[in-house]
Amino acid sequence: MAEAIYDVTTLLVEAGDYLLNASGSILKFDGFLKLSDKKELAEEKEKPVPFLASATALKVAELQPAKQHFTEPPPYFTEATLVKELEDKGIGRPSTYSPTIQTILERNYIKKDGKRLVPTELGILTLDLLTNYFKSLIDIPFSAELESELDEVAENKLEKNEVLAKFYTPFSSALAVAEKEMPIIEMPVQVSDVECDKCGRMMVYKQGRFGTFLACPGFPECRNTKPVLKKIGIKCPKCEQGEIIERKTKRGRIFYGCEKYPDCDFTTWDKPLKDKCSKCNGLLLEKSGKNGVKKAYCSNVACENSKEK
Repeated sequence: MAEAIYDVTTLLVEAGDYLLNASGSILKFDGFLKLSDKKELAEEKEKPVPFLASATALKVAELQPAKQHFTEPPPYFTEATLVKELEDKGIGRPSTYSPTIQTILERNYIKKDGKRLVPTELGILTLDLLTNYFKSLIDIPFSAELESELDEVAENKLEKNEVLAKFYTPFSSALAVAEKEMPIIEMPVQVSDVECDKCGRMMVYKQGRFGTFLACPGFPECRNTKPVLKKIGIKCPKCEQGEIIERKTKRGRIFYGCEKYPDCDFTTWDKPLKDKCSKCNGLLLEKSGKNGVKKAYCSNVACENSKEK
């Protein structure tokens, strides 16, 4: 289909030692815009300039101060835009995108703000250290080339040891320098509102291999630790006393259970929803089906909205 066509007019005005210009456009032929919502947007943005004959004397009607514009950083990635960026740069493969994002979320390098993926203080600090000591190894072209070479190894077009040596030689040199020079940085301690049930101190948040956890600041005298309970604001439908919390298995899979465990054994793999069932007012759960399609169903097996029906 043909492209859209605009009439563009540029106006040049001499004012003493200055040359001023203004430009405007009018949509003459909508072309492919006819098939999209962009036609209305294009028409709204039309700014025609008046026709003036050459050497026309103009009178100043008003002077307005120029607005100062500051350079803005690029917008934060969402999961969708990050995956697209990885695809465009040749980093990773479809099977690794989701686990990679999940890992850096679990290790607190990034956090979710709505749909946006926002770097944490730990993530920014880690990136700074990696950039200073492993710059060539975290370089995008290097990573993309390594991905391509690993594909060729899988296709028996390259020798595995040759590719590994190409990576390991600069890595081992950079690692030796980092072990000697990289500073040990203590992250600020964040005190929780959870009291240690062994010694009475207020527990603090710590970062571990599998994410954030609570630890007693009395270490090594007191070695008490607890998982961070992530409440989702929904009452347990079984005991009706505790709240449902998000938990993880040792393998990192998310599930949901009652905070009163082991007194209450309510658990589910599917995410509880705040909306109630329209039939029985029971707890709704959200299940991901094929192709990522999500479907809500009632947790009450006797209800006609249950997945058992």
